[in-house]
Amino acid sequence: MNQMWFQVLAVMIAGSIIKYLIVSPLAWVVIDLVVFGVAYLMLRRDPFIDMKRSMIFLGGLTAVNVLVDLGIMDGMIANLVLLGLLGYMMFGRGNNNRRRR
Repeated sequence: MNQMWFQVLAVMIAGSIIKYLIVSPLAWVVIDLVVFGVAYLMLRRDPFIDMKRSMIFLGGLTAVNVLVDLGIMDGMIANLVLLGLLGYMMFGRGNNNRRRR
């Protein structure tokens, strides 16, 4: 795994810890969107990352998190959607493992 993705994972974990400390669902949505923005800014610096696929994955992850935070989607359904998103990103069409500049 790329070093940049470990840093993005660390930002996501830090956002989850902050969400655990705060009680307001509206604040959870703001935290999710801030984590998404920070991840975008981090990934934009690396020339070898496919931004389109990365942002589709992170955008889907953020959308599901927001829906769960607002109580619109159940946690079990969210897990299934995230597994589907991960499967699409790994095995879906257009999956080429070449590196781009």
